[in-house]
Amino acid sequence: MGFVYRGYLLRSKSIQLVESNRWTLEVTVSLHKDSGAEPGEQTFSSENTFSSKEMADMESIIFARKIIDGEIPGLSIDVLSKSSTARQRKLPI
Repeated sequence: MGFVYRGYLLRSKSIQLVESNRWTLEVTVSLHKDSGAEPGEQTFSSENTFSSKEMADMESIIFARKIIDGEIPGLSIDVLSKSSTARQRKLPI
């Protein structure tokens, strides 16, 4: 599933945890193709878990929007405007 927010494409990926049957999130933030900038992407994940895939998908988009808006200390999409190298960050939300 993908959404565009402030010139970035947000793609969520929910992962079911075998040991608990709960879901965790992973979200990839990339420059939208119409932004005119060099392509790049970053993937973020969370240690939080959710009871359903749908809830994890929804929370991944909220998580990504907060990262873009600078609301989560230690997480940033600044690298997207500087490099096309993919990086991954994992912090609790």
